[in-house]
Amino acid sequence: MKFKKVIAVSMTAAMALSMLTACGGGDTAADSNVSDSSNSESADASGGENAASGSTDGLEVKIWDSMQKDGIETICNEWSATSGIPVNVEVVNWDSYWTLLEAGVSGGEMPDVFWSHSNYIQKYMDAEVLLPLNDYIEKDETMDLNNFFPDIVELYTNDDGTHYAIPKDYDTIALFYNKKMFDDAGLSYPDDTWTWEDLYENAKQLTKEDGSQYGIGINTDLNQESYYNIIYSYGGYVISDDHKKSGMDDPKTIEAMEMWGKVIKDCMPPQTTLAEADATDLFTSGVTAMQLAGSWRIASLKSFDEASDWAVAQIPYCDQNGNGQCDEGERVSIYNGLGWAAPADCADPDAAYSLISYLCSKEGQTRQAELGVTMSAYMGTSDSWKNSTDLWDLSPFLDEANGSAKLVIYPYSRSTIWAEDMKQQLVAAWNDTSLMAQVCQEIADSMNAQLAQE
Repeated sequence: MKFKKVIAVSMTAAMALSMLTACGGGDTAADSNVSDSSNSESADASGGENAASGSTDGLEVKIWDSMQKDGIETICNEWSATSGIPVNVEVVNWDSYWTLLEAGVSGGEMPDVFWSHSNYIQKYMDAEVLLPLNDYIEKDETMDLNNFFPDIVELYTNDDGTHYAIPKDYDTIALFYNKKMFDDAGLSYPDDTWTWEDLYENAKQLTKEDGSQYGIGINTDLNQESYYNIIYSYGGYVISDDHKKSGMDDPKTIEAMEMWGKVIKDCMPPQTTLAEADATDLFTSGVTAMQLAGSWRIASLKSFDEASDWAVAQIPYCDQNGNGQCDEGERVSIYNGLGWAAPADCADPDAAYSLISYLCSKEGQTRQAELGVTMSAYMGTSDSWKNSTDLWDLSPFLDEANGSAKLVIYPYSRSTIWAEDMKQQLVAAWNDTSLMAQVCQEIADSMNAQLAQE
């Protein structure tokens, strides 16, 4: 009955999101202690030297995360108060978002300012449908890309050095756990000494034979929050640094995936359940005791009545050398970051860049963290994010960016088509974990064939 209730909640949430998207439209358009370089003074809300003249009728901004809308609107309104240009922020669900942008590429209208993602940015850069930002950045005294995580800057920079987006945020992965369920089982809480073996052993003890409770639950198609992390922690890799070769057949990768297969087999709800009910719903309803979660989930998780029952720990590590401590490179968090972009044919590119400049300025990025929207890509501005809620100590997310973990940028290539294919290929291994090594080899073969065509 508990599962049926959770599934019903998941379906209701999905329907609500669909309705919100359909009705919400409108016609108007890691703190690594790096110094602030030339940006010693925060930008004013007009967006630096490229301040818009106020001649435009307004800017239309599209995002896909409804939990970030209020904060993004607040920052945009601060810019509007100085620029005199109204901004309309609209949320479009993930699938519809990319359909909308695809239609824009084919001749339809694109929003004036929008989010970019590493999975999709390359094809838009290659198609030259995005506004080149180099000239704007060069003239903008408030903008220095050295203040952002280099990996994320690179995501939105084409091979010829053209910048097509400015980093918005970054994320890390940590372990959420239910304190009450650990207390009831007489188990110690997770901490930074936990290895992946510790996670497995504790999750196994928290799993009940009657199927009423499981140690951990993760949607297995969410690679950044699951198997990508353990692969790199074990010394394996998903794709080579030059983005030309698959690492899915590497012995260390297979070792990590077989360990992950044990967790799936012995400690998680059946795959049929995970296919019907979101893993977060299972965690928040007390069916699962743990969940690996990205920092972007904080805004939604803190809205639950049960939130005070939970806590956060750093992501586990792999004791590769067997010395009983976490050494460099053994704890890994996959990280990623969105970017703010504008279309090449934007009606008012100066206004669009002015808004992007403010959103990505030290002031705008600090506001994003203060408002609890998410961690900010401008290094040194995210400390206030951990104070955006008193429900949990969010330090593990920031600690990982400050040296307690190795940050590995979300694996990508020019098209990253193989990532979606991999999710489908792994279904066989999720359902029968004895097939893991075979499936990993098949993934490597098909992935290498795809990469050779890029």
